[in-house]
Amino acid sequence: MFDINKAVQELEQVHTSEQLESFFQTYLGKQGSLTLAFKDMASLSPEEKKEAGKVLSEAKTVIWSAYEAKEREISIQQINQQLQSDIVDISLEKEHIETGHYSLLAKVRREAEEICKSMGFVMEYGTDLVTKFENFESVNIPLSHPATEMQDTIYITEKDPRGESLILRTQTSSMQNYMIKKYGVPLRAVMPGKVYRYENMDATHDTMFYQLEWLVIDKDITIAHFKHIMDKLLEAILQTKVETRMRPGYFPFVEPGFEIDVRYEILDKATGEKHLSKWMEILGAGMIHPRVLELAGIDPKEYSGFAFWIGLSRLAAVRYGIKDIRYFTNGDLRFAKSF
Repeated sequence: MFDINKAVQELEQVHTSEQLESFFQTYLGKQGSLTLAFKDMASLSPEEKKEAGKVLSEAKTVIWSAYEAKEREISIQQINQQLQSDIVDISLEKEHIETGHYSLLAKVRREAEEICKSMGFVMEYGTDLVTKFENFESVNIPLSHPATEMQDTIYITEKDPRGESLILRTQTSSMQNYMIKKYGVPLRAVMPGKVYRYENMDATHDTMFYQLEWLVIDKDITIAHFKHIMDKLLEAILQTKVETRMRPGYFPFVEPGFEIDVRYEILDKATGEKHLSKWMEILGAGMIHPRVLELAGIDPKEYSGFAFWIGLSRLAAVRYGIKDIRYFTNGDLRFAKSF
């Protein structure tokens, strides 16, 4: 007959995982003595089976309970030993941890924002998801315009209150209606944020990029006011003297509209002399279309204004001489650590 006392005594002498595994195989495994004792019951008479079954079942309960308790005990011991070995001596010198820094885009954006705040502009970022009214209709772009098609604009399945699909904004101008209604006029506002375009990526284009937009509305605002503020802002952000020129350009939300080219002082490292760069298109601008003011509840006969907008990556590229804007978002740490 199976000796339960012997098994319990042996289990008390177990102190390691290896000894516990050996005990399991000796008594509880497929070839263990308790398992074989159950199999031997097949040769017993009915009366003997009844008595032996009762004894073996009690033994199995006792041994399994003691085995599981011993297993928990050994597990706790191992955890405590591991904790002891992992204790960190805080008196030791810590390993050098490299400190991170703002990305180049974040650095330029924050500097531009501080410059704008110092000039009295209010600032809001808005949301990436906007309605078709905000992105198109509120800035005088009819829903029949090619820009509203899915090959140019990224739509998502979530719906706006009108039941139409929301879109990822293609321009920060989508905030003009909101800003005018929120702050009223006169207004000096800057709107930085991400915008999204459904187009192929190359050295000068991306599907997502940061944009900065300035909006000024007051009585008797003219193109001369726009030119003066734009030049001062560009010089402050680019940290160099700039020369700008204006070419006619079409944007539905401004009238007249302009394409702005800039050239700026650069240092010739070979000679140490400064000279002007070549002309480069840098931003779009214009006097706010009367319809945009009307949609925001402003009388265009009493108030006028201007807006101009620029891609932040283009600003950073001009300032740091970067030829491919994909460097800003490709995750290459070599580029990030260069600035």
